[in-house]
Amino acid sequence: MLRIKGWLSKHFDGVMLLLLFFVFSLSILFIYLQNIDTHIKYYYEYKKTFVKLRTYNQEFDNTLMRSYRYLDNDNVTKTEKRFDSELTFLKKSQLTKEFGPKVIELLDEISVKYTKKTELIESFKTLNARITSSVYYLYELQKNEESGDCKNIQIENLLGEILFKVGQIFLGTDLDLLNIERDLVSLNLHRIVDEDVDYFYRHMTQLLLDVKSLNEILEENEALALDESINKMSIVLNKEYFVNQKKEEIIGLLFLAFAFIILLVLIYMYLKVLNNRKEVFYLAYHDALTDLPNRAEFERYITEVIKKKNSQKMIVLFIDLDRFKVINDTLGHDIGDVMLIVLGKRIANILGENNLLARIGGDEFVAIIENKKDRKMIDVLVAEIISVIRKPIHIRGYSLNTTASIGIAKYPEDGGDKRTLLKHADSAMYHAKHNGGDTYAFYTEQLSIDIQRRLELEQELIHALKKKEFTLFYQPQYLLETGEITGVEALVRWDSDILGVVAPEEFISVAEDTGMIVELGYFVLRAACEEYMKWKTAGIDIPLIAINISSVQLRQPDAFIRFQKILKETGMQAKNIELELTERYIMEYTTENLTILDDLRSLGCRISIDDFGTGYSSMNYLKRLAIDTIKIDKSFILDMPNNQYDEEVAKAIIVLSQSLGYEVIAEGIETEEQENLLKAYKCDMGQGYYFAKPMESQAFIRFYNEKVKQI
Repeated sequence: MLRIKGWLSKHFDGVMLLLLFFVFSLSILFIYLQNIDTHIKYYYEYKKTFVKLRTYNQEFDNTLMRSYRYLDNDNVTKTEKRFDSELTFLKKSQLTKEFGPKVIELLDEISVKYTKKTELIESFKTLNARITSSVYYLYELQKNEESGDCKNIQIENLLGEILFKVGQIFLGTDLDLLNIERDLVSLNLHRIVDEDVDYFYRHMTQLLLDVKSLNEILEENEALALDESINKMSIVLNKEYFVNQKKEEIIGLLFLAFAFIILLVLIYMYLKVLNNRKEVFYLAYHDALTDLPNRAEFERYITEVIKKKNSQKMIVLFIDLDRFKVINDTLGHDIGDVMLIVLGKRIANILGENNLLARIGGDEFVAIIENKKDRKMIDVLVAEIISVIRKPIHIRGYSLNTTASIGIAKYPEDGGDKRTLLKHADSAMYHAKHNGGDTYAFYTEQLSIDIQRRLELEQELIHALKKKEFTLFYQPQYLLETGEITGVEALVRWDSDILGVVAPEEFISVAEDTGMIVELGYFVLRAACEEYMKWKTAGIDIPLIAINISSVQLRQPDAFIRFQKILKETGMQAKNIELELTERYIMEYTTENLTILDDLRSLGCRISIDDFGTGYSSMNYLKRLAIDTIKIDKSFILDMPNNQYDEEVAKAIIVLSQSLGYEVIAEGIETEEQENLLKAYKCDMGQGYYFAKPMESQAFIRFYNEKVKQI
């Protein structure tokens, strides 16, 4: 293909190609004019066919006119076969293509009427045969009556009168004028005394019914008007034929004008392409929104740089905005688009004209840096980029903030081609995002190892539920003042037959990213409810069981219905369930989108916020939400009492939460000092290794019974 294109470019310029195309167009038009009559080339054959159809239809009508006479059934059958043959020819022909859809509608109409007519003919033949046989039999009965021993002049006269009227029917006299029914009423009086009279009466009655049916068939055939449909078809055919002839004349007159217009249009288009070639190239390699280079330009540019650089160094930055989707979904894509334009300009100003910045996705940018030699210079540059992205953006009365996660890959250390460099920069970006965002990370080989580990987790997670590799452990929650167990948190554990024991911190995020957390979440909910009901049967009375629910699970449209179904099937009461949601989920969605929390609370469930203090929530926002409990994140408890900052944060959370009517649980209590300090802060409940580690169900039952005895 490239050789052909090169040969054409060498031997033909644009004007020559245009002229060739013009000549080609003229040839096509000439062929069209030569073959304009193709659509009606079978016109005369079709016309002859319709003449035959009219003739055959007339033969059918002649047959129907032979009432009460002998019929040549073989001749009728031959006529039907001829009609079928002509009709089949029309159906298989190109009538629709040549004369339009109206012709095919009329053809269908003829086909339907013909089918009906053949049915009428078959009925006619049957009735006609039966009538002629009946008449013969009636005459035989009359002869028997006349030759009998006991002659009855009145009956003989009556039979003769009836048969005379039958003859009148055969001659075309209207049945209603003959009043044969009145004669039959008279004959009915003699049926009892004479068996032949009885037979005569019954056959005559059936004969009258058959004659009426025969007359109805003739009337129905007349109303069918098959001949009119055939004539209408022929008229339409003639009309379409003359329309096509007229079309040929018009096209002939417009031929030169049309060819001239095509030439002008082709010349205009060619000149327009020449004038706009530069603009088209620019649009093909630049993002329509930000006016930055796009992915195609990035790939073209980095390929050229790698060819030129050889062993010289450069770096690739992969920039992804943090939580941009929240702004886009909440305030609208128009505001999100303005943010992307502003941020694109800010980053481009930092990079300067000598470095390429491209937008390759929704909120993803990549940059190629060619003039930074050492790690320190790169750190300074990337820090500046993060700083300008962090600055507020004022759009339509909103003051918006966002951050970015940046991955860095170096050439040639981290990859010798564009695909590898981009993949490794992307991996580094995800590592920075995993560390909380608003930062950057350099690619390392360990990242590839981590990615491989993640792929292994994804593959094994697919089959883990079916292989029943998940189990639940239970960690008690207790009143700090009395040590009384007030609840228990169900914690999922995974013991893979391939990977061994996998920590929740490792597989939960993978399950959420892949969507497998949905079915895993319902498994945990069902298993926890079933275990709680077993405890209740065994006499273990615990007010609450806390179950972690993923935000991915709650976003499913059928989440509330499936939750209700599990409660119903396990017999669990909603008032004994506390659902734990992360603070991040609460803050990512508006109050309107959290109606499912209100629905769950209306059932009787309690709602708690887990890992509180690690996100961005405010008490002013939380007081409007349907929650009952705040769980202080263990990161604030771990360094107590040695960290004054953590103590003050924990104390503030307790005071503010209780002032809003929330209960407070401190998780991660590992020492007596931590427990005593939280008691002093009036924290309601605690949870942690100091009181009890997570344990299997049977171990928890033993633990609970021992605690009850102690209390």
